[in-house]
Amino acid sequence: MTEKPNIIVHKQGGVCTVTIHNPEKRNALSPACLFDITETFHQLAEEDTVRVVILRGAGKDAFSAGADIVAMPTKNGNNPVPQNERKGDITSASLAIQKFPYPVIGMLYGYTLGAGCVLAMACDIRIASDKVKMGIPTSRMGLVSTYEGFKRFLTVLGYSTAMEIFLTGRQYNSRECLAMGLANHLVDDDELESYTLNLAEEITRCAPLSLRGSKYVLNRITENPIPSTGELTEFARLASQARQSDDHEEAKMAFKEKRKPVFKGK
Repeated sequence: MTEKPNIIVHKQGGVCTVTIHNPEKRNALSPACLFDITETFHQLAEEDTVRVVILRGAGKDAFSAGADIVAMPTKNGNNPVPQNERKGDITSASLAIQKFPYPVIGMLYGYTLGAGCVLAMACDIRIASDKVKMGIPTSRMGLVSTYEGFKRFLTVLGYSTAMEIFLTGRQYNSRECLAMGLANHLVDDDELESYTLNLAEEITRCAPLSLRGSKYVLNRITENPIPSTGELTEFARLASQARQSDDHEEAKMAFKEKRKPVFKGK
């Protein structure tokens, strides 16, 4: 994989950790950084060995404090970012995470705000530190979020909760985040990394076809609660493929032999 200045990629077994690397600015998201995130997930999707991705920020202050304000265009149209660095946007990065074929876990701590919060919500599972602060301050910045940002919050959290988040611009503490559904699990700050890694490793022990199929079908149902005939046919094909797979036979044999299965994704 090509190295990128804004992203650090570390692979260990089937677990890949993608780190947003801009700690001096609390991992603020510039267009170049968002482009690197998008490209990283596209490239990882082509690899056979990755079974789960952990998305995190560098340092201890923030997952991401939001968009890089310095990189925003001014009212008169002037853009401080060179033309060749304006490739990335939050929608493309979020969709790359959502459409990544295997689970993505957001490891959240410190400031997780604005575009950083949108990026976190694109993850399939979110593990939050007890020191996390999440929110969307667009209403306090005179801005309106993107369509995909609204859509993801509405889908995951429901209408009333999404409305409160976008209309108030509040920063929510860790317990509020858990209660509202912004986080799946809340853990002590010093246990965040180990808890997240343990969850990721647990997922890697599951059958790859099941992981891919489950995420695909759940995403499609979320996008379209009333599936077309073609989609229903595809869902049935995925279920049939899994039933007839070598991994399913391995799981049955392992159950009989009282051992852990060894899956190969076939």
